[in-house]
Amino acid sequence: MHTLKHSGIRRLPERWRWLGTRIRLGLTPDEPRLIAAYLETGRQACLADLLHPWRMSEQSFQTLLATALDRQLPWHWRTHCLNHAHQPLMQLERFAQSRSEWRPQFVVLQQRLARADMRPGEPPYDEHPVTWHRR
Repeated sequence: MHTLKHSGIRRLPERWRWLGTRIRLGLTPDEPRLIAAYLETGRQACLADLLHPWRMSEQSFQTLLATALDRQLPWHWRTHCLNHAHQPLMQLERFAQSRSEWRPQFVVLQQRLARADMRPGEPPYDEHPVTWHRR
């Protein structure tokens, strides 16, 4: 990986937020590498002390889970996001093990993932099959 210049490092939080927005809105659902870039950018921003690690991990988890649960987005994109949601959640678990005040919040997030309703959404209106009724 190339090294970032100082100005690029300062913009890591902005880039991380933009990647999160692209993920949440499903702007590029055929680009699963976007999720890895999002998580890595957040990690780099934390290493540079530009984001708080707990907040970054929690926001990453919330973004991925919300995207996975959004029935308006393509199924394959939702499953990619669900498949990656465990990564920030595992980081949160490590934090919660070291800081007891974070444990209750971690348990809530863990339960949200466990109860995630991944039913597929309804197809768009124009994709419903046409049915003709005879009288």
